[in-house]
Amino acid sequence: MTGSLTARSYTPPQVRDRAAGTFTAQEFKDLFAHLPTGVTVLTTSAPDGTGQAGMTASAVCALSLDPPLILVCADNHSRTLARIRSTGAFAVNVLREDQTLLAKRFADPSLEQADRFACTDHHRVDDLPVLDEAVAWLTCDVHDAYPGGDHTILTASVRTLGQSGGHPLIWHNRTFRILA
Repeated sequence: MTGSLTARSYTPPQVRDRAAGTFTAQEFKDLFAHLPTGVTVLTTSAPDGTGQAGMTASAVCALSLDPPLILVCADNHSRTLARIRSTGAFAVNVLREDQTLLAKRFADPSLEQADRFACTDHHRVDDLPVLDEAVAWLTCDVHDAYPGGDHTILTASVRTLGQSGGHPLIWHNRTFRILA
C-alpha cells in the first residue's frame, strides 16, 4: 500500500439552539449563504401587457414531475408578489452567467418596475414577459400560496418552458459566481 492514512483532528461546531436563544437571524442567514443556488428573475404582467413587474429570486425549485409543479418564495412586501397574486401567473427566467447587472437591477427595491425592464429585451409567452437572453425560462399559473414567515411560498403549475443554452449565474456566499 502506498501512502498512509492519517487521522484528522476534528472539532465539532458549537451547537446553536433557537429555543435556547443561542442563534441569531444573522447566524441563520450566514449558514444558508453557504448553499449555492441559481439566480432567476420572476416576471408577470396583465394579459394585455400592462403592469409589468419583475424581481430577482433565488428560492426557486422543482416540486413535482407529475403534474409539473415548481415552488417559489417571495418577500411578503414585494411589489412583484402583489402583482403575481393579482394576475395569477408568472414566468421564471434563469439568468445567464454574464447577467449579474440584470440580477442586481431586478433586485433593487428603489427602481420602478418600468426601469427594471428598460435595459433588457423581452418577448411575450403565454401573455407573460420572458427575458430574451435567459438560459432557460418557464411560464406558470399559481396553484397555491402559503404563509412562510416573512415570505410567501407559491406553488405553480408549469405551462410552457424553453431553453437557449449557456451557463447559469450562481449566488453563493453573498456573491454572484459562475460555474468553473
